[in-house]
Amino acid sequence: GGGKGKKEKDAVVKLTPEYRVAIQSSLASLKSAPWDSVPREVLVAGGGSSSSPPTANELETYTQRRWDSVLHFLVGSAPDDVEDPPSAVVRFLEQTGLMQEDPDWSATSSEGYEEAPLVITSKGYEFMLQDVRVQVWQFILQYFQSLENHKRCDEIRSEALLFLICLSFCRVGEAYPASALSAIGQTLMKDFSQFGLLYVADTGGGGKTSKVFYPTRVAVNLVAGGLDDDDDDGGGGGGASGSEASAAAVRALEASLNAPRPSRSHVAIIVQTNFQLCAYTTSELHVSMLGLFCDITNYRRLPNVIFYRITRESIKSAFKLGIEARQILRFLRMHAHPRLRTGDQPLVPSNVEDQICLWDRERHRVKLDEVYNVQCRTGAEFNAVVQYAADIGAYVWGSEAKLRQLVRYSLAERVLAFLRRWRSREAVRAAKQDAPAKRGHAKAQRQASYG
Repeated sequence: GGGKGKKEKDAVVKLTPEYRVAIQSSLASLKSAPWDSVPREVLVAGGGSSSSPPTANELETYTQRRWDSVLHFLVGSAPDDVEDPPSAVVRFLEQTGLMQEDPDWSATSSEGYEEAPLVITSKGYEFMLQDVRVQVWQFILQYFQSLENHKRCDEIRSEALLFLICLSFCRVGEAYPASALSAIGQTLMKDFSQFGLLYVADTGGGGKTSKVFYPTRVAVNLVAGGLDDDDDDGGGGGGASGSEASAAAVRALEASLNAPRPSRSHVAIIVQTNFQLCAYTTSELHVSMLGLFCDITNYRRLPNVIFYRITRESIKSAFKLGIEARQILRFLRMHAHPRLRTGDQPLVPSNVEDQICLWDRERHRVKLDEVYNVQCRTGAEFNAVVQYAADIGAYVWGSEAKLRQLVRYSLAERVLAFLRRWRSREAVRAAKQDAPAKRGHAKAQRQASYG
């Protein structure tokens, strides 16, 4: 005991030189970001596309516009003021399984398409109903997976993770020089700007231009926020996270209402106990998203609000697209009207939530399983096959009166192989039992012929 305690007391943890220098620099510096920010005066004097640096609100609008273009591309809607996502993002949509080539497309009915157009998949519908932060993380993870065949895969992944962590210490609205990044870091900067995580601009003039990047709010909060999508946020959204969400939602809605033209980046939803849904929005994208699980044949629309009704048929249609009940409820809670978060009432009425869950359970009342029909000849054969099928987990149903049983199709070959072996053994056994009787009968016939 004493020796062990002495060894533990003498144990020393030694920092690596790089980590020790970084810790000392961090403690001695008043800056939170790992890079020196570019002063606003330098940006304005340098000219270029960064002569008028974007504000925090403009960066948030930039990110929202990027992701709106992705979601519009997913659902196939293309407003005039929404540009198509970059080709790199379109490739990611296909690689992640969010979109696929239209299986119904053919060269004879191409309708102007030289190749099969991309259409949304069931996984894509699920992606649409998630929070922007979760959507960005899916792209980041897919970005890491796409590097598996790269000869410097581990190095690039380590650099990317370090870059994301460093971004979490930056400030929204401040510019940082791209020259402070390594060669891999500058490539990551260009790739992440495709996703709307960073805003890249040029600065300087006279033939000497340099690039700066502005981290957006999504990039700064990406690592700290993690992958939690608040799926279990039930009724009222209480606690710190609930109050923060309420305050942010109130500010966003008030800013939208005070603007000369309502913003299209926010939606506020009220679900009533009579299954009527009221959504305050001017975005065609939000209208398309609500149409995934609401009745689109009967709705009313005003300039800044639309009324839908949730029906059994509309929810069933959503289930056929691959959307689950928990995803619908999470979407309704996530975009609930800010005033619903100020009281004790649930964000979604309990009767509506229960009914959606019951409609979801209707899909699992009957379980379909492929089976194989095995017809036996005798009762002994039937009992032997039933015993073997039960032992390997293949038995489903049987009728002793009809000498018939059903076994799982995936294990049918094993059951049939056992049946053939059993019949072969029974044939050999029967032949051995009949041999003495046949010999006695032949002897009696010989004696009769001699007599």
